[in-house]
This record gives sequence, C-alpha cells and structure tokens, in this order.
Amino acid sequence: MNTDKCNCRMQMDECRIENDLPDIHSVFCNHQSALLSVFICAPSVAKLIFVFSLCFLTLHSLAASHKTFSITDYGAVGDGKTLNTESITKAIAACKAAGGGELLVPEGKFVTGPLTFCSNLDLHLDGTLLLNNDLTNYPLTKNGRCQDGFSFDHCHDISITGHGIIDGQGQVWWEKYHKRNGEAPAASPQFPHRPYLVAIKNCQRVVIENITLQNSPMFHLVPQGCEDVTIRHITIHSPVDSPNTDGIDPAGRNFTITNCTIDTGDDCIAIKPTGNTFTPSCDNFQISNCTFLHGHGMSIGGQTSGGLRHLHVHDCTFDGTDAGIRMKAPRGAGGLVDDLIYDNLTMKNVKVAILITSYYPRIPRQPENDPAQKLSKLTPMWRHIHISNVIATDSQIDAQIIGLPEMPVDDVTLTNVNLSGQHGMQIVHAKKIHFENCHIQASQGPIVDAHDAEITGLEEK
Repeated sequence: MNTDKCNCRMQMDECRIENDLPDIHSVFCNHQSALLSVFICAPSVAKLIFVFSLCFLTLHSLAASHKTFSITDYGAVGDGKTLNTESITKAIAACKAAGGGELLVPEGKFVTGPLTFCSNLDLHLDGTLLLNNDLTNYPLTKNGRCQDGFSFDHCHDISITGHGIIDGQGQVWWEKYHKRNGEAPAASPQFPHRPYLVAIKNCQRVVIENITLQNSPMFHLVPQGCEDVTIRHITIHSPVDSPNTDGIDPAGRNFTITNCTIDTGDDCIAIKPTGNTFTPSCDNFQISNCTFLHGHGMSIGGQTSGGLRHLHVHDCTFDGTDAGIRMKAPRGAGGLVDDLIYDNLTMKNVKVAILITSYYPRIPRQPENDPAQKLSKLTPMWRHIHISNVIATDSQIDAQIIGLPEMPVDDVTLTNVNLSGQHGMQIVHAKKIHFENCHIQASQGPIVDAHDAEITGLEEK
C-alpha cells in the first residue's frame, strides 16, 4: 500500500471531519470512505479511538432522530379553531433539544401561526395544519415582509412527510391583494409582502413527499439556496384566480422533483436562479412525471441573474396551463441559462406550448423593431436548449422564441416536435434554431413568423 498517498488522503478527510464536527450524522453519512481510510491507514491508536467515538455518537444521533414528538402531547388541539402556535413551538423545541426526531401532526385540524423548524426533523402529517388567517399574527421581518408560514433556515437533514395537508387559508390575503379601483394595495406600506406557505432557505438534504399543499397566501413551496432536495408525490392546488400562488419555486443544486400534481394561480414550477449562494445559483435539476394543470407551466425566471445549467424535464403532462415550456427574463434581471433538455412532453389546451422570451413581463407588439442596447452582466442569455418528443394540441400559439437584438437566443434544437395550434411560431432575434422531423400546424396565418432568425430544417407546407 502507498502510505504517503494514504496519509495524504487521511489528512484531507480529517480536515473535512474537523470542519463538520457539529453535524455528526452528516459526517458519518458523507464520509464513509474517509472513515474506512482512517481504519486502514491510521498510524496511531488515538485516531482509532476517535473513529470509534464518532461511530458511537452517530448511532446515538440516529437513535435520537427516531423519537416521536406528537404536538398533542404539548397541548395542541385539532378542532380547527384553537390557535396552537405556542404548543407546536414547544414540541419543536423538545425535538431540537433531543437532537432531532419526528414531529407528528396526528389526525385533526390544527390552526397555527408562523412556525420555525430545526435540523434533523421530520414533520410528519397525518392531519392538517391550518395557517392562521388573522393578519395581525404575522410579525414583519427586517426587510418589511410578513414572516413565512412554515420555515426552515440553514437546516440539514429535514423532511416533510405523511399524507396530510398544509392549508394556507389564503383567501383573506388574496382579497386584500386584488386591485381596488385600479390600484394594488400590495404596493402600499399598509399591505406588506405576503408570506410563503413553506419556505426552506439554505438547507441541505431535504425530502418532501406525499403531502398536499393548498391555498397559500403567496408561493406554496420555496426551497431557495438548497442542496440535495427530493420532492415527490406531492399535490399542490389553489384557485386559478389566486394571485401569485406559485407551486414550487426551487433554487440551488441537485434537485429531483417527480410525480407531482400542481394546479395553481401562477407558475406551476418556477426555477428562480437569482441568489448568490452558488455559481451558477441553480445546477442539476431533474423534473419528471409531473402533471401541470391550471397555472403557468414549467417555468424558469422571471429573473435569472444567478444563472442556471443542467436542467432535464421529461415525461410530464400539461393540461390547460398558460404555457408548457416557459423561460422568461427581462433586461436588467437576466443571466446565463444553458444546457437544458426537455423530452417526452404532452400538452393540450395550453396558451403557448413553447415560450422563450427576453422581454418580460410583456413582449412588444413588434420585437423585431426594438433597437439593440448595451450588453451587461444582467442581459438574459438562453443557450443550448434541446426539445424532443413533444406533442401539443389545441394551443393558442405554437411557440414564441424571442431574444434580444444584442443577445439572440442561441442553439435551440427541436426533434420530433408536433405542434398544432391556432397560430404558428414567432421567432425573433434567434440563431441556430434547428428543426428535425417536426410538424407545425396553424389554423390561422403562417406556421412561422421569423425576423432576424437563423432557422434550419423546417419545411413550410
């Protein structure tokens, strides 16, 4: 055995272990190979003692994490009326003091105000959590917005499981948000930023499965700046006219979102590459087998300043959404978005099957006449996009691919794409747009209206 190489590896692993000592469980899970190296190569008894101690503490941590803390044991009442914020907060504190565990919400309807959770916690829902709809129970944060409903901040090893419900009871918020006499009260100091239903910020190793989220005051599920996130088999729904009620707004690295059904008043999923936690802020997203109903479809943006790469969306269904594939960012809030794959998608009754735009929120009537502006680090850039095996029927518009005169959409390949809509495609300020074995139909007008565009492989019939 090469002892020099082994000792070098040991020193690196010891450095990582020392830095991660407060998180014994994650050390054990993430450094199993490092521990094996220590066992094989350790030149001193002290290091072996350290490893055995580490294993003992890990087993102790795992045992603690399997404890169950039922909120009813701390005074919570599931009658749909009693305010249980204090009782549930006590249960969370007990779970935290024990090093983690399962926070159980049994059958019943438990009303609560905003809650903040801790690491090593599984929020397990057999019943329903109802977010209190008394606006006076929401303290304002330092930036002047309402505290979010259910928050995890800088946590690790967290989950939300079970077949229960988290209900934001957002109607009172929506009514106050809607415009009165042409003015939106949301823009006034008297009506601050509405809370998100579930906000997960800067967390690691997150699992959310089987639950239902509904009727959020604003966005439903917001995992921002997170790593290693799995979201599966969840249902999200709110009325079609509920304002800004996005389903999932993820940002970070290593996300898997699968087998979810989303029916909302805004974006079904909207990747938000705006933060500065990572470079790019969003990387490695896998989204599959999801059903998108009312809402704005599978979106990126409307701000992309942090950058996004490596997105794969496949085997999803869209029915009645405003858009299917949707990418959006304006000048001054853009960034580099590249290496995107969309495959095996089925759409019906969507307004726009494929939308890529550097004009947001509104596309000018004649974007081909828009003069070029100076490039900046906040210029939207859409590159290396591959779309294949898509069927869209009864759309209002087949596709809109609209870049900027100073930064065209670059390198979009469409293979085995069949679009059938009222209007065809609008392609403006775009280059390397290649079609292969595609069929585009429009009941009104041409199948493609192109300006300042490089298009190959499309035969107009």
